[in-house]
Amino acid sequence: MVIEEMPWGIEPALAIFFGGLGGGSFIIASYTSYVSGEKFREIMKFASYVGVVSSILCILFFSVHAGHPERAFNLYANFPSSMISFGSTVLSLIIPLGIVYTSFLPPESLPFLKSLMPWHANLKARKLLEALMFILGVCLVAYTSFVLALAKVNAFWESPLIVLLFFVSGVSTASMAVGLCLAILYHAQYTVASKKLYMDMMHYLDVADSYMLPIELVVALAYVYVMLRDPFTAARLAATAVAYGQLSGLFWGGFIGLGLVVPIILLMLLTWRGKATVFAKLHVPLTALTSVLVLVGGAVMRYVIVVAGQIPMLIVH
Repeated sequence: MVIEEMPWGIEPALAIFFGGLGGGSFIIASYTSYVSGEKFREIMKFASYVGVVSSILCILFFSVHAGHPERAFNLYANFPSSMISFGSTVLSLIIPLGIVYTSFLPPESLPFLKSLMPWHANLKARKLLEALMFILGVCLVAYTSFVLALAKVNAFWESPLIVLLFFVSGVSTASMAVGLCLAILYHAQYTVASKKLYMDMMHYLDVADSYMLPIELVVALAYVYVMLRDPFTAARLAATAVAYGQLSGLFWGGFIGLGLVVPIILLMLLTWRGKATVFAKLHVPLTALTSVLVLVGGAVMRYVIVVAGQIPMLIVH
């Protein structure tokens, strides 16, 4: 069986991954602003940057997959009746509005930008925009969670469990993407206060993901288990390829093992003992490692599911 023959390959898988990451990042930014005010402003800042870049990559990968990037405007032709057009419209709204949102959070390393964007200190306007970005973020993550079901190719893609799996993964990977940014820039902090703040922000994200990753693990295992017993042969064939067949190495090793189990163990360590003196020097590198594993695992999971759903078609033909 040649995976290269499949109509959906790495490009749509990455588009779905980056869409979930982008929408999840705006959810993280808006929620953090709501619960912590200005205390964790850097989380909002990095989340907005990740959100914009990821959303752009999402629409680019969808366009490249279509084979004619210059025809990207055709994706909007049937809005609002077409869910494809709905998703494209959400992306087209979230990108420019996300860029506007980032203008409220200019990087401290480029102070001249503040004079170019005098509105950056308007907290009320930013809060209103955050509410809108939260809604658009949820819409984007939701869209990338059920876009496969819209293809009507295989019952393997039409389970509500896949929607839940993709949604939780979108928010989880967004949290870890921001954590990776914090870990990388931690060493650029020169004051004790700023280092402590960065450590507190990483701990905040570690705690959040220590709840989300176990949920993602349970949902992923339940999804495969249910599909193995699905009444439709195509769904069972796809699930068999994931659990025991040619995709099992990527699923169990790349996603479940390295993408979930190892990060869960590391996050338990960071959450319970991360602030202890003995772990102080390990907190930053372990956060970076955990973040990379979760991000790679999220991309691998989407690729496995995209490919698995098409395997029954190749067997039939």
